[in-house]
Amino acid sequence: MENNYSPTLSKKEFSKRISALGIKKANDAPWQIFLLALLAGLYISIGGHIFLVALSQGLNKLIAGAAFSVGLVLVVIAGAELFTGNIIMTVGAVISRFTFLKMMRNWAVVYAGNFVASILYAILIYKSGLLGSINAPSALGEIAMKVADAKLNLTFTECFIRGIFCNMLVILAIIMAIMSKDIISKIACCVLPIMTFVACGFEHCVANMFLIPVGLLIKGFSLTGLHIIFKNIIPVTLGNIVGGLFILFIHPNRIRQLAHLIESKYHH
Repeated sequence: MENNYSPTLSKKEFSKRISALGIKKANDAPWQIFLLALLAGLYISIGGHIFLVALSQGLNKLIAGAAFSVGLVLVVIAGAELFTGNIIMTVGAVISRFTFLKMMRNWAVVYAGNFVASILYAILIYKSGLLGSINAPSALGEIAMKVADAKLNLTFTECFIRGIFCNMLVILAIIMAIMSKDIISKIACCVLPIMTFVACGFEHCVANMFLIPVGLLIKGFSLTGLHIIFKNIIPVTLGNIVGGLFILFIHPNRIRQLAHLIESKYHH
């Protein structure tokens, strides 16, 4: 028998996948969204943790970036709500499959869930002793402090621009992963763009919700002193939103395809 297997979904299959994705995200109860957002915050934080481990072992940013991609792989394969990925919901809102208000509600709940989980993971890793102590940090702790300092020394404009390019790649990774049929293809679609954004030095708001606090905690900052992280996270978040929207709308063939596929499902 001839093998006609294709690693990508057909247009009809892709239509159903995209439609179900956006509609479900828009209509799930806030508590359900929040729980899934906590998972995404945990997954991305684990990715951030292995990124720091790779750097502390002397590996370069290309390999560390590939290691970091485990976070998005877990989000995509296991299922969770990630703020930067949910920018793709804009397509459904634009063609009136759900309201912009529902989309914004989703974004707010997901952002909060991602933030809470990331901060909690940073605190637990600090308490675990893996970073060493404040006066005697381990190699991992030293790297965590350096990464946090570097991120906090960026200007608003630098954070914003790096955030734009970061989420262009994240959205592309998610679109390609959605179009892929099997798990291995989905993993490859996640790893390559994420490895690229990390190696290039771009900024991801949810990753920074872990990477900056964990570095500050080992430096001796108290929990009340962690508000300094917003110097980075606010402009990066804005950049992530702009970058996600840019990659969706600057490519007219892609946006028309997504819109057409969603419309087709509701007209048949």
